[in-house]
Amino acid sequence: MALDETWVLSCAFFSILGLLGYSMIAAGAVRYKSVQSAIITILLGGILTILAFYITGYAFAFGQDSNKFIGKSLFAAASFESTPSKNDYDNFVFHTIAAIFVTSIFALGTLERSRFFSFSFGVIILQGLLYPIVVHWTFGQGWLNIFGFQDFGGSSVIHVFGGVTALVASLLLHERRDQNGKIHPGIFPHHAPFFVGIGTILLVVVQIIFLSGLNRGSATYVKGLVPVNALLAASFGGLSSYVSYYLKKEKTSLITIARGALAGVVAVSASVDDIQLWAAALIGTLAGISYLVIQLIVKRSHVDDPGQAVGAHLVPGVLGTLLYGILSRSHGLFYGNNLKSFGIQIVGLLSIAGWALLILAILVPLKGFGIFKIKPEQESLGIDQSYAGGEAYVFSDQTVETKSLLNSQKKSIFH
Repeated sequence: MALDETWVLSCAFFSILGLLGYSMIAAGAVRYKSVQSAIITILLGGILTILAFYITGYAFAFGQDSNKFIGKSLFAAASFESTPSKNDYDNFVFHTIAAIFVTSIFALGTLERSRFFSFSFGVIILQGLLYPIVVHWTFGQGWLNIFGFQDFGGSSVIHVFGGVTALVASLLLHERRDQNGKIHPGIFPHHAPFFVGIGTILLVVVQIIFLSGLNRGSATYVKGLVPVNALLAASFGGLSSYVSYYLKKEKTSLITIARGALAGVVAVSASVDDIQLWAAALIGTLAGISYLVIQLIVKRSHVDDPGQAVGAHLVPGVLGTLLYGILSRSHGLFYGNNLKSFGIQIVGLLSIAGWALLILAILVPLKGFGIFKIKPEQESLGIDQSYAGGEAYVFSDQTVETKSLLNSQKKSIFH
């Protein structure tokens, strides 16, 4: 048991590096004049998530005096237990990290356009109430868990939930504006693709470590099966996206390969402990291709998704959740089981996505009061200049006029 606890905590601590991965993705995905604010958004989201999950989130997710909908005890870590059969401290660390992943995905949909105060308020409600209830449904004593819904590593609980909130935020904030204050008709290119690529590679590694850490108490063969399946899905996801992109463009893309690998490991997370190796490869392949298809659709739409939360998290999460009902060795249609498991996966997926839409109850009023999105002139100048004390990059040709404009834009985040 001591070895098990050490393994779990080691995986948890390495998984914290996911914050660095998301920070690099955010920094590379935005324009140079918003790099600092992008990193601040990810870091601030992580800090607030820990506090919110500590005060109320963990209690709503795993409270002992609970029902099928929500937990009712363990607020602010009161009455935490550490016994051979239950360790709230280990559980808190692991699920708080999962919550940080959700917040970071949500943050990707707000980059360059939202105010820190409004984003912070949204995170507190998201992690203090909304997300923990979904965790209770699926991993605690909730109705989806009792119903038979399966999501081993968070394809739906983490990535679909986070992806839906990011999509909602992107739609409410609309497209980013160019330096002339006009709404850009398409998606701005990443200012530093290598940041996005390296950050995504780091996320792939972190996700595999995270999945491996969920193996506490599992049979020995499962402990080895999980990382192998995750590695295969990531590899085939990256390969399929690489081949598909090359066949279309006759060139390669660092972001495409890395994002395809991430999509693969996101998709396989739901069933990674209950599928054969060939199934993991198939899931990764489909996820890598789906990433490219979705990015093409997003690019042609009016959804400005700088961090590609829809293509790399939401859609692969949906795909992986549904494929559990087909490829799972214990419940899948491919192995002669009936439609019940597949139907349960659909119900769970719709319930989680629908619950995530409640973020609208927070963001719509903020938008209505005019405090969700920064002002057009601040967006044109750059959010770093307005709210982060200056740009991350200082160019030698910065003019006096630019500095004067900066001074005129120094306003409180509440205005």
